[in-house]
Amino acid sequence: MNRWNDIPYDVLEAFCQETATLPNNSASSRAPNEARKSLLALSLVDSRTREACYPWLFKKVTFNNTRPNSPSWKAFDEGMKLMVKNPPLCRAIKTFQLYGYVLDVKKNCPSPTTYKLLPTFLASLPQLHTLTFLIQDPFVPKFRSAFAHLLRTCGPWLTIENLAISRNCAFLINHCPNILELEETSLYKDKVVKFVAITEPLGTSRRRLRTLSTAEAISSNTLQDILKSLPLLKELKFSGDLSEDQSNQQGIMKFLPEFAHFAHLHRLILPNSSTLGIGFNPPWCMPHTPSLLKRVKREGQEAAERVARGVQAVCPGVSELWIGVICFKRDGKGVMVCSNLEKD
Repeated sequence: MNRWNDIPYDVLEAFCQETATLPNNSASSRAPNEARKSLLALSLVDSRTREACYPWLFKKVTFNNTRPNSPSWKAFDEGMKLMVKNPPLCRAIKTFQLYGYVLDVKKNCPSPTTYKLLPTFLASLPQLHTLTFLIQDPFVPKFRSAFAHLLRTCGPWLTIENLAISRNCAFLINHCPNILELEETSLYKDKVVKFVAITEPLGTSRRRLRTLSTAEAISSNTLQDILKSLPLLKELKFSGDLSEDQSNQQGIMKFLPEFAHFAHLHRLILPNSSTLGIGFNPPWCMPHTPSLLKRVKREGQEAAERVARGVQAVCPGVSELWIGVICFKRDGKGVMVCSNLEKD
């Protein structure tokens, strides 16, 4: 009878993969809770089996201290120290997420160890593909300095293709020359950072970028900045409202010709139709009567359809349009058709 240690390593890896992806047998899916429990139990057999489980147990590492019962910065430091000492585990990590938002920035701030160790830890992840880095203004200068030192000594991160940052962390763009997707947002009470802090570094050496998600208000200046820096953009998502312009009586329709200048844009994602200045203004507070809810839903969909007809006529390259949760796709005849809502 074969002993467990006699199982070839590639067979052991396949066994761990099969355990991780049950019941749907998809190698790209996240291990369901039951499968994860089985993996954790399997990883306790011996060090060899544990290493084979790493790619399925540690694909993503998250530090989130936004809740009252969140781990401390000190606990985060200790976790990084342990992981840095485990190269097989570091090789398994594909995604790292940092959400650093606290109520008391003086009493609950990163330690000197955190500032020094985090860049080194990230540099020790040779397969890192996705980086999320959202921190408050008071923490930015020391992180910027620490990452600048790392860039001088170790060079940029060539493996990162997806980057999500708070706008005050635009300095990270220069560390990631191969990003294909960028999401930027602003945190509550952070200082205002001009959008050019994002578009300028993208325009100099990140023209491979294909997807941009921004919280910037929709305006002519915003669209011109994006087009100048990212002419090859294929997907554009706005989560902010229209810019405040009292002379604009057309709302989002005014900007459709400017969207049409993006020759490669195929997917456009806009906020809810109530924020697009096209005459749909549901009350913030209203009685939840079935008839009123039905009417608001109908009017919201009709407003979205008006935008879709405009995109259909003015932006022939856009094949998929989202307005809030409503999706339109261009059919074989070139008509934008709502694809995800049932008619009442």
